[in-house]
Amino acid sequence: MSTAEASATTADAAEAGGRTKTGSPRTIPVFGVAIPDGEMQGIFKPMDLNRIIKVLEEEDKDVSEEKQLNYIKKLIHCYQNGFPLRDLAQIFKILSLCAEKIEKQPCFVEPASDIIKLCG
Repeated sequence: MSTAEASATTADAAEAGGRTKTGSPRTIPVFGVAIPDGEMQGIFKPMDLNRIIKVLEEEDKDVSEEKQLNYIKKLIHCYQNGFPLRDLAQIFKILSLCAEKIEKQPCFVEPASDIIKLCG
């Protein structure tokens, strides 16, 4: 490659802001389905995930196992089309709480696996 070709390539790589492009490829996140916010209103119903986390964290006799399972079943039904990205941190917190409960209460296996299925 001659110096004239090299300088032409460098000039082509320059951006409008005066910066040059790097040779490393940028990673771009890929999503299966992109839904505009207006259409998302009917698909994702708002749900108080912090309340579910609070109920699962309580070890008291006040909160029965059945009540905890009902909250998780409502969550699974509410998010049957998938989870919005903004809720993933809370969803994984709920999933880890279910995983902790599986040792003592095996009835949490099915809801935990249903949450995992919704992630895929």
